[in-house]
Amino acid sequence: MNQTVVLISIFIAVLLIVFAVSNYFLRRAEIARNLSSTRAKRSQTDEEIDRILGDENEEIRYYLDVVKSQPPNSLPMRLVQAGFFSSKAVGRFNLIRVMVAAVIFIGTQIVGDLLFEDVSGKIILFLGAVLGGVSFVVCSMVLENIGKRRTREFRKMFPDFMDLLLVCVDSGLGIEAALQRVTREFLLTTRDFGVQLSIMNLEVRAGRSLHEALHNFALRVNLEEARTLAVLFKQSQELGTSVGKTLRVYARELRQMRLVRAEEKANALPVKMLFPMAAFMFPVNLIIVLVPILLVIMKMLSGLSPS
Repeated sequence: MNQTVVLISIFIAVLLIVFAVSNYFLRRAEIARNLSSTRAKRSQTDEEIDRILGDENEEIRYYLDVVKSQPPNSLPMRLVQAGFFSSKAVGRFNLIRVMVAAVIFIGTQIVGDLLFEDVSGKIILFLGAVLGGVSFVVCSMVLENIGKRRTREFRKMFPDFMDLLLVCVDSGLGIEAALQRVTREFLLTTRDFGVQLSIMNLEVRAGRSLHEALHNFALRVNLEEARTLAVLFKQSQELGTSVGKTLRVYARELRQMRLVRAEEKANALPVKMLFPMAAFMFPVNLIIVLVPILLVIMKMLSGLSPS
C-alpha cells in the first residue's frame, strides 16, 4: 500500500513538472510570436508612411476625384466607402458580379437539365435568369454590408483616436501636429482608419479648416461622433476656448457612450437568447421530464391484466 502511494506521488510530481516546463516554453514561444508580429507591423518604413501622407498618393487622389464628381449613392462612392480606393475597383466589381450571375445562370441550366427532365426548358431558362438577377443584386448588398461593417469598426476605434489625440495635445503638440502623429500611429496598426485620417491631414495641409476636414471625415466614414467633434472644434475656434479641454471633455463622453452601448447589448442579450432557448432547450427539457413518466405508465399498463 505504501509503495503504491509513493509511485502515485512520483507520477503526479513528474506530471506537474512536465506541465510546468511545457507551459513555460509555450509561453515563451507565444511571446516570441507576438513580438515577431509586432515587428512585422512596425516594419513599414517612414518612406511608405510619407508616401501615404504625401500629395502624390494615387489612391487618395482617386478618392478626392470621386468625391468631387460622383453622387453619394454612386457605385464608385460606395466602393470607396467600403475601403476600395483603387481606380480599377469599379471594373473589377462589375466583372465579379457579372461572373457570379453567369455562373449561377449556367449552373441552374445544368442542374435543371439533370434533375428536372420533365420541366420545360423555357421555365428553367426563366428560373436561371431570375437567380442570376438576384445574385447581381446580392453582390451590391454584400458591398453595402462591407461598408456598414467598416463603419462599426471605425466607431470602435474613434474613442482610442480621441485618447491618442488628447495625449499628444497635452504633451505640447499643436492640434495639426498631433493629428499627423496619431495618423502615423494608425497607419502602422490599422491601415484603413489611418488612410481616412491621412485624407483629413491632406485637406488640412491644403488650407481647409480643421472642422471642415473633420466634417468631411464624418461623411466618409458615416460617424456621428466625428460630426459632433467637428462642431465642437468649430465652436472652440469661434469662442476661443482651449482645444485640450474640449478634447478631454469629449473623450470622457465617448468612453461613457462606449460603456452605455456595452450595457445596452448586455441588457438585450437575455431577450435575444429567449427564442433560441425556447426553440432548442425547452423541447429537450420536456422530453427529459415526460419520458420517464411515460415509461413508468407504460410499464404499469403492461402489467395490468383483465380480471
